[in-house]
Amino acid sequence: MSLQKPGLYIISTPIGNLKDITLRALETLQECDVVLAEDTRKAKILFQTYKIDSPLKSFRIHQIRSDIEFAKNKLTEKKAVGFITDAGTPGISDPVSHLVRFVRENLPEVPIIPIPGPSALSTILSVSGWQTNPTLFLGFLSSKKTRRKQTLLEYKAFEGCIVIFESVHRVFELLEEVREVFPEREILIGREMTKKFENFYLFPPYQLDKSMIPPKGEFTILIAPSKEKKSSP
Repeated sequence: MSLQKPGLYIISTPIGNLKDITLRALETLQECDVVLAEDTRKAKILFQTYKIDSPLKSFRIHQIRSDIEFAKNKLTEKKAVGFITDAGTPGISDPVSHLVRFVRENLPEVPIIPIPGPSALSTILSVSGWQTNPTLFLGFLSSKKTRRKQTLLEYKAFEGCIVIFESVHRVFELLEEVREVFPEREILIGREMTKKFENFYLFPPYQLDKSMIPPKGEFTILIAPSKEKKSSP
């Protein structure tokens, strides 16, 4: 190890286009003693592209106790441990929050170092043209229709932007529910952002044409601020 000090490195990776990786992220990945990955199959594509040969180990929610124990042992051995999620910035919608919390509570002497980079959250906000302060991030909502609807209703009075992640399997149901709860707001949908078939779909208030949207890919939904918030200075 020439540049890294021991600690837990939370490393952002591209959300689609592999060229979005930062130089610092590449350097950190190369020099970590081990890299924990939410999906080692996706991680291997990144590693092969940039000729990174650091050891990889999976870190999944269904094996989280043993994986946290593994990370703990490495960190107490004064190793540099990296973490990468499927795509984007870790800690936004993945199991690394459990690891970070464990380290903060049980290994306070271990530094936790963020290596910032791409995120679907900041990506869609950057191309909205709307006032993004404040923004409410809801991540993935429940797979159950009743609970999803309840969550949307809970935040109906929130005047700022609202960001939601959704898979292709439920995106059209969710869009109908969003339009029902927020009929007067614009909706911006980012599909396959930064990838080859990237598309954005903007729907005016009271409108939603699902036939325009291909039923493939990954989706980020941005609900515009209320008219009151838009008109404020």
